[in-house]
Amino acid sequence: MEIVSSSVRILILFTLVLLYASKSITTKSHEQKTAHRPNGVSESTGLLDASGAENGNSNGNANGHSYGSTAGAPRSQASKPEDPWVRPTTMPSTSWWEYLSGYSLFFPYLWPSKSRRLQIVVMMCFVLLVAQRIVNVIVPIQVGLIVGDLTTAMEDGNSFHVPWLHISLYVLFRWLQGGQGLLSSIRSRLWIPVSQYSYMELSTASFEHVHGLSLDFHLGKKTGEVLSALSKGSSINTFLEQATFQILPMLIDLCIAVGYFLIAFDAYYALVVGISTFGYLYVTVRMAQWRAEIRRQMVNAGRQEDAVK
Repeated sequence: MEIVSSSVRILILFTLVLLYASKSITTKSHEQKTAHRPNGVSESTGLLDASGAENGNSNGNANGHSYGSTAGAPRSQASKPEDPWVRPTTMPSTSWWEYLSGYSLFFPYLWPSKSRRLQIVVMMCFVLLVAQRIVNVIVPIQVGLIVGDLTTAMEDGNSFHVPWLHISLYVLFRWLQGGQGLLSSIRSRLWIPVSQYSYMELSTASFEHVHGLSLDFHLGKKTGEVLSALSKGSSINTFLEQATFQILPMLIDLCIAVGYFLIAFDAYYALVVGISTFGYLYVTVRMAQWRAEIRRQMVNAGRQEDAVK
């Protein structure tokens, strides 16, 4: 029965992976076919596109998007231009690889290339990050040593002996562990000048980009909206810090936990940890996607408010 149960689990896992891979390949091939259509033709595009009209008038449109080939065909009325503050209301379809590409785009602003002192500080922060990962592994091992010593003393029937050394080490490691621990506090303190450097570089790059745009852009935009967009530099800086010191360490901890359980115990412990963790990550990502829609509506409303002030 144990062999049958394990075989069924492996078969279900293999089937899920196969279905996910086939679905991803099908979706990707469909997107590539849609992207390679000439002139962006789709089912909602007129047969005579404005860019494909042969006998265009002064503004480059012969018959608009209407169906027909005669010069006297009625021209479609120009739609009312959207307000400058209007933004898309739906989330774009972005893959994890595109997220990583976007992170690599902002990494030069995270790495202080202009300051040798800040580069040393960044390296010290990453060393502390590695030390935190080691402490996270040592703490439960230390708890196991304490429990093992107490259990051995009770089973032997000897005089009760308190493992003061292991308890002291456990207290020390707990003092170093966690978001409010000593290592995390030191890293947060060291990261303050690096965070200020990143914010300054992002803000400077944004202002240089805006001032380098054409006059048409500034005539078609509202000053309040532009200033609102420029003030979002702190959000990008926060995202970089969270991706570096929260998301990446969490993935490292997951790999360490699965590997440790696999070596110290057996594959079933590692399988339980992997399934529960990946299930939690899946639910978290889905909830974040649902929340992102509401967040986008809030940001659009805030930009509209700034634009009309």
